[in-house]
Order: sequence, then C-alpha cells, then structure tokens
Amino acid sequence: MSKIFDEKLLETAAIDTSLREFSHLGIGGKAKNLFAPHKIEEISKIVSATAKANLNIFPVGAASNILFGNTRDKVIILDKFIPKFCEVNGNEVLVSANYKIAKFIDEMKELTLGGLEFLAGVPANIGGAVSMNAGACGGNISYFIEFIEVVDHDGKIREYQKEEIDFGYRKSSINGFITKVGFILAPKPKEEIMAEAAKIIAFRKVQHPYNFPSLGSTFKNPENHAAGKLIEECGLKGKTIGGAQISKKHANFIVNKGNATYRDVKSLIDLMMSEVYRTMNIMLQLEIKVL
Repeated sequence: MSKIFDEKLLETAAIDTSLREFSHLGIGGKAKNLFAPHKIEEISKIVSATAKANLNIFPVGAASNILFGNTRDKVIILDKFIPKFCEVNGNEVLVSANYKIAKFIDEMKELTLGGLEFLAGVPANIGGAVSMNAGACGGNISYFIEFIEVVDHDGKIREYQKEEIDFGYRKSSINGFITKVGFILAPKPKEEIMAEAAKIIAFRKVQHPYNFPSLGSTFKNPENHAAGKLIEECGLKGKTIGGAQISKKHANFIVNKGNATYRDVKSLIDLMMSEVYRTMNIMLQLEIKVL
C-alpha cells in the first residue's frame, strides 16, 4: 500500500485481497492500492491524497463490466460498504450509487414507479450504469436522471444537474466518484412494470450466454451495425484462447470457461477488433472497461 495515505485511513478503509473476488469474469490479481471505505468522507480523503500523488482513481461498483489487468498505477475504490439508501418523494427518487439496479427496479415496482424496466436483468449498480449511460431496447438511463452527486477528483463533493452532463451512447462526461443519483420516474401500474421486466429478462436469457461468467457486451454497436453480427461474420464465434471463448451463443460476449486469464481475454479482444477492421473496415469500440 502506498505511503501517500495516512495510517488511520489505511486502517479503516484499505483491504488486502484479490480483485478476482469482485470480478464478474473471475479474473484479477492484487491491487497495490485497494480501498473499501465505509463513509463518503473516506472516499474524499482517498481521492484527495490520490490527486496529490498524481495517481489515477478507478471507482468499482458491481464490477459487472470490468476486466482487471495491471492496476499498479491506479487507486481502486470499492463502494460495497458505503451505506445504501433509497428515498422516495412522489415520483422523485434519491438513491445511493451502490444500489443494485435489479433491486431498485423491483422496489420501485411496488411503489408503481417505472421506466427502467429495459435494464431488468442487468447485474450492475446504479453508479456504474449512470456513468456509462447504460441502455437497452431503445432506452437509456440518462433519460430519467435529474441530478447526480459525485466526489470530484479534488476530493470535493459536488452536485451536477442533468443539463450539466454530456450523455452519449454508452458514455458520459462524468469525471468523479458517483455517490448518489436523483431520478424522476414514471408513474406506472405494477402489473405493467412486472410484465415489461419479465419480457426483457426472457429476451436476455434467449440471446445472451448465462452458462459461463462474462462481462456483458464487449463492444458498443457501431452506427447501423450490430457488433456481435460483425464478429460472427468474421468467423470468430466460438473462438477460444486459453480459458476464454467468444461465446457460441452471442459473438459480442467473451466468457470464462473456467481458467481464463487477463491475457486470454485481452488477446480475444484484440483479435475481434483487428479482424472486424481488416474485413469490414469498421473500428470497434469497447463497451467494457479494461485495466
């Protein structure tokens, strides 16, 4: 652990474990600077010390779309021990960033508040979904956002209205550690929410591989194209390197067959990108985060 952090902070927030424990892909080694703070104030202190040391911050929520590789130059902050909360006032909802999307959708359903059903079955936390402007089936989470609160890279807590944030396709201009999100949801009958969520989950089970660990869609869909179809047309569906495989069910997913390494997965990523560019002249862009 780096000496840039004070002893008290190291005692209360630093942890010594493998990132494999948090990875949906089951891949990851030990990070030099790994924190799991219990308070927002601790996040601010970690971020502030990191900025002074000129290191990079990397927030980790559910880690559902992160491929962990070399993390030596990064300070990894997990939000799993930060207190969770969800406050509802009419159709305005304030929720902590470490709330799981599935749990959030289910609880809002009981209050007849909907709109986010298109994210049903996504194993992410609210913060990660907002940061990447998660979407599916024509919907994007940014549509329902009113404001966010973040710990900026100087360690200060700031609030940003939706209008101050640039949201795009699977990306945003958010540059900081998201702590809470304000939503404006749509009044909706409980039965309608249940039916739409069940339909989305059923679609995912048919289309996506769930028999092995994965990080979800590896690449964003290029304009007017489906990344999985492009990869499949290059003859890469089912391609295996080491313990990693381009899914036989959906070519935009890389699955861990049991003993995949970072190098195995990264080699497949590089192969997918190079082959699609070579044959289609289309440069794929990552949707997952690769460290």
